[in-house]
Amino acid sequence: TFSLLAIAFGAHAQPSACAALSDWSQGTADLLISKADYQPNRTLRFGPPGSPEQMLPPHCQVTGSFERRVGSDGKDYAINFVINMPDNWNGRYLFQGGGGLNGVVREPVGNQNSGEQTALAQGFAVVSNDTGHTGAGFDASFLLEQQAMLNFYYQANAKVVEQTRPMVEAYYRKPAHHSYFVGCSTGGREGMIMSQRYADLFDGIVSGAPAMRTGVSNLALRWFSVEMKQAANTDARDPFTDAEQNLIMGALLEKCDALDGQADGLVFNRHACNFDPKALSCSANPDQLCLADDKAAALAKAIGGPKTAGGEPVYVSFPWDTGLDDRGGLLLAGGSPPEGLNGADMEDQNVDLEYMEAMAADQALGYTATQYNISSYINKGGKQLFYHGAGDAWFSANETERYFNAMAAANAAVKPVDEYSKLYLVPGMLHCAGGDRTLDNFDMLTPIVQWVEENKAPAAIIATGQSMPGQSRPLCPAPAITRYNSGDPALAQSYICRNPD
Repeated sequence: TFSLLAIAFGAHAQPSACAALSDWSQGTADLLISKADYQPNRTLRFGPPGSPEQMLPPHCQVTGSFERRVGSDGKDYAINFVINMPDNWNGRYLFQGGGGLNGVVREPVGNQNSGEQTALAQGFAVVSNDTGHTGAGFDASFLLEQQAMLNFYYQANAKVVEQTRPMVEAYYRKPAHHSYFVGCSTGGREGMIMSQRYADLFDGIVSGAPAMRTGVSNLALRWFSVEMKQAANTDARDPFTDAEQNLIMGALLEKCDALDGQADGLVFNRHACNFDPKALSCSANPDQLCLADDKAAALAKAIGGPKTAGGEPVYVSFPWDTGLDDRGGLLLAGGSPPEGLNGADMEDQNVDLEYMEAMAADQALGYTATQYNISSYINKGGKQLFYHGAGDAWFSANETERYFNAMAAANAAVKPVDEYSKLYLVPGMLHCAGGDRTLDNFDMLTPIVQWVEENKAPAAIIATGQSMPGQSRPLCPAPAITRYNSGDPALAQSYICRNPD
């Protein structure tokens, strides 16, 4: 049996104390610790492809599982997790959200928008898990097994917190004084689940580009491809020639780039961007490079988002952003769904039927897009930051903005939204990171910690990016926008946050 004395009298954060966790028996009945190793000088490669290996701080790594069972489909299931507990513990517990359909335990280092250092390097005890199934890519077959489905959509993360936070407390001989959740995409959705369904578990949450309702967002992607294919001479997978892309993006920049006071290839004042691709139609520009009339109309309709036969929107529009023509952007094949998504061809689309299918009970279990009541989380002092890339083709940034505004309205009688939540939109950024020209390197972890522990509400967050060396900008909390003021236009201090006119 596990002995607290082994922890209490062992050298703090050293091999003997770590190894003692192998005998941990205070969790659920079938909790199994398969490994508890002290790692004094481990290196790891994470970040964008080609990133160098980085030295991790000395830490105790604990690998475990629980809820092991044979599912109704005859397959083996378990909730697998890993905890990394650094020597330089700062007293905080951080839960690292997942991605895609999960199915793997990603190394718990907390490198999602944590600034120049990972959360682990900053001293956080970091936890991650596979949400109760193993699998690769977007194999969704596990969703046919009831408990596996429930664990993935919302149950597993809360269960992992219950099993791992006591281990952190035992290892350090005192409880974490604050707990945080940070994730993007599926991890962003998981963070929303925590504020909506498990209000007592976390003090601060960062939700990036949340996958709020993937069935509907996939419908929107297919809408884009179907609408473009219906235009004459258009390939749904590659609807625009290079010349046409250059025409569209050049016109967009001319119309909207300088609305924030600086023509820098980034559209910060996007709500003032009244770009209409129909203005590029050949009927309006017969003697110039132009878009075929039906192609221009199709693009406007596609960006506007899917609508029912009666004209009712079932998803939001996509922003007019410079990331639209990036590799993986909406104008290119990388942003289009596979042929036959949702069992339908690319020639036509029944939005009404597909929306009903996307809102089926099984899928809707994990949806967070219309759960606005987080009054308990607000009352306990919880804080939540949202961020989203305006060039994201998988999940529109307008959807996160829509949710944020609806959440603010639903909880207005509890507190004004700026006392518990902020939203940051990132021009040019694709899904969670990346983009041909964007500032996708920023720190959301420090601001959420300062807000929770010092009551210092975040304002502008400084962003840089590999695609824009030597450049920096402030990301402003919505509805404020980044606007050029004076000085060197390459530097963040030359800009101010100002509400739109």
